[in-house]
Amino acid sequence: MKKKIPARVIALLLAILMSFSLILSGCDSGHFINTDKTGNTDTSAAEQESVYSKIDILIALIKNFSYYKLDDEQIYSSLIHGFTGIAGDRYAEYYSAENFEKLTAENSGDSQGIGITVIFDADTGYIQVLTVLPGSPAEKAGLMPDDRITHIGIGENAVSTAELGYTEAVNRLQGKAGTEAEFTVKRGESEERIEFKVLREHFESQSVMYHVCNTDNKVKVGLVKLTQFDLTTPGQFCEAMDALIDAGCNEFIFDVRYNGGGDLASITAVLSYMLNSNDVLIKTKDREGNETVTKVAAVNYSSTSPYSACNVKEEDIAKYRTYVEGKSAVLVNGNTASAAELFTIGLKDYGISVIVGTKTYGKGSMQSIIPLANYGSSGALKLTTKMYFPPISDGYDGKGITPDVTVELDETLTNKNIYKITDEEDNQLQAAITSIGN
Repeated sequence: MKKKIPARVIALLLAILMSFSLILSGCDSGHFINTDKTGNTDTSAAEQESVYSKIDILIALIKNFSYYKLDDEQIYSSLIHGFTGIAGDRYAEYYSAENFEKLTAENSGDSQGIGITVIFDADTGYIQVLTVLPGSPAEKAGLMPDDRITHIGIGENAVSTAELGYTEAVNRLQGKAGTEAEFTVKRGESEERIEFKVLREHFESQSVMYHVCNTDNKVKVGLVKLTQFDLTTPGQFCEAMDALIDAGCNEFIFDVRYNGGGDLASITAVLSYMLNSNDVLIKTKDREGNETVTKVAAVNYSSTSPYSACNVKEEDIAKYRTYVEGKSAVLVNGNTASAAELFTIGLKDYGISVIVGTKTYGKGSMQSIIPLANYGSSGALKLTTKMYFPPISDGYDGKGITPDVTVELDETLTNKNIYKITDEEDNQLQAAITSIGN
């Protein structure tokens, strides 16, 4: 069914873009805010009416005279992309109703697709693979972290991601279980292109993996690998820590290499287990420079909210601090971004962990998702709403976090799937183990 775009919806969208109040927000996608339907704007009624009339005229001209037939959904999507493009917001996106539903499900840990996390490489127009989830269709097909998806489709049907744009390219990669994703990849410095046909599957998100490290060290070391921060992460993190403590581990490595970030509620819950009550978790600033400080405290979302998975009880605050303070390290690399960087700097600022690896990505901006259901439409709009800063250190947006111990991954491992690298051959992991307590 085609979607009619009433002028009142366009008006409300403009009002949203000009001003709105945050309810919930986060470091990346998957964080929802509500807005006042009327919108608060300094624009006069006459100025608004002039803008709306011009938009109505443009829509009518496109629909009546353009050689290319566009339905209302395509025009609607293009309008939003145009508005966000004016603001220079590289992370802004419009989610159709279908993609918004997928996003909501995935943030809750219910996924279907090929099982990768990605970021957009603005310099090349490629989509860079950050993480290939263990047991996912992508891993079974041989896709690897740092692969760059250059085209959607294969052979004569391939269309470059630069031509499609990030949102449309990702939309084409996504799909329902049982359908096939076709795309072309550039790996490393080679000009060779690798073609993939991957059958999408339904799978439960696994954001945390763990095991006791294989090491000659007399001390038992527990490895906790966090692939992303979604609503499954706090519970899985506690399961991992409890199991490793029960196994006798008294040193810990937190591996956030290739972790592209996630939900603010998730990351603050995880940090709350290792920081003290009233410790600063994050500082945020809006475009007017107004600062908000979030501190460690008990959190109690409604039992009917998906965010109840991120509840923090008073007695759970700092429950792992004595196990990890001065006895842990965080492993990072250039694909450690956003919420994963907040995790890293939080443990560094409070002297909990030493940081080992290579400089992180450097993303200190916060995106929020606005559902459009209240405005006579469907889907959602993602916008950068704030910048965020570490508890103590300077901001790292555009700069990244420099490790305490810089160690490049051994060249012999660069073309090997990160999940298939053994503890013994992972030189960054071994450096992290050695660095604890030094």
